[in-house]
Amino acid sequence: MGDLLKALFGTPEFRSRTDTLPDSPDPDPQDVWLFTDPDALEVYAGGGERRRLEQDVRFEVMRGGPWQSDELEYKTEIRRLLREGVITDKGTYWFRSPHPTVYRAQRADSLTVAGRIYPFRRGDEIVFQCRMERDEAAADAGPVLVDRLSRAPKPMLCGEMSSAMKGMGGGM
Repeated sequence: MGDLLKALFGTPEFRSRTDTLPDSPDPDPQDVWLFTDPDALEVYAGGGERRRLEQDVRFEVMRGGPWQSDELEYKTEIRRLLREGVITDKGTYWFRSPHPTVYRAQRADSLTVAGRIYPFRRGDEIVFQCRMERDEAAADAGPVLVDRLSRAPKPMLCGEMSSAMKGMGGGM
């Protein structure tokens, strides 16, 4: 499992930009970019691939509908943990679309999504898991991955996964 380093991370020019802020508004279930790290979106836009990413998120990740309640609850919990200073931007985003921000735990705590408690330790990384990744997991994973991640070689769209719905009939 891997993540991708954000441009300029570790340099004086780096400015943290994340898919969630401590004061973000309540999550909008129709917002296609709700779980996309701004730096990842910028990479796709700069390469002329923003439309391709949008189609992938809308039809492969969101499956042609809105974000689900457990996904929105994850977003609310991340906002709370940021407000409390429990997590910070790791300076990476997840290698698979929608390319959510990866957060690093500054201390041990937990988040609760759909009644399930996800404990983590200081130094653990927390990232959103899309439905397709959850479908591939052996256990009932939920929208949360807590792990210690390694670097991924390149980004991947969910439509490139073997279990992809191949566009769900949606074209843009």
